[in-house]
Amino acid sequence: MNHQPRSRSGPGAGTVVFMGARPAAICVVAAVSGIAWVWSWYTMYLEIHRWKHVSRSFRLNPGPPIPGTTIRPKPGRPLKTLYACTVGAPVVFVGAAVTGIVRTHRNRPQDKGQTPGPV
Repeated sequence: MNHQPRSRSGPGAGTVVFMGARPAAICVVAAVSGIAWVWSWYTMYLEIHRWKHVSRSFRLNPGPPIPGTTIRPKPGRPLKTLYACTVGAPVVFVGAAVTGIVRTHRNRPQDKGQTPGPV
C-alpha cells in the first residue's frame, strides 16, 4: 500500500501528506464483483440464447413437464443465484469503484495551492 509519508514543496512544505491509495480490500471486492459480473452476464446470455431456459424478458421458460407426471419445472438455486449475480454484481462493482475513487481523492489538496484537509 502507498501510505508512506512524503513531504511537499510549496505552501504546505512542512506538512506530512499520506498518499490516498485504494485499500486492498476495495480492490479485491471490485475484482471479485467484476469477475462475477462478467460470468453472470455471459451465463445469462447462454441461458437465453443457447440453452433457452430463460426467455428474453428474463422469465423462466420451462420445457414441457416430465412425461407421466404433472411436475412443472421451477428455477433452482443455481438459476436464482445467477439472477442475483446478474443484478447484484454490477451494483457492488460500481459501489466499490466509486468508494475507491472517493477514498483516493478525498484528502487531496486543490490545485489552487490550498493545504490538504485533515488526515
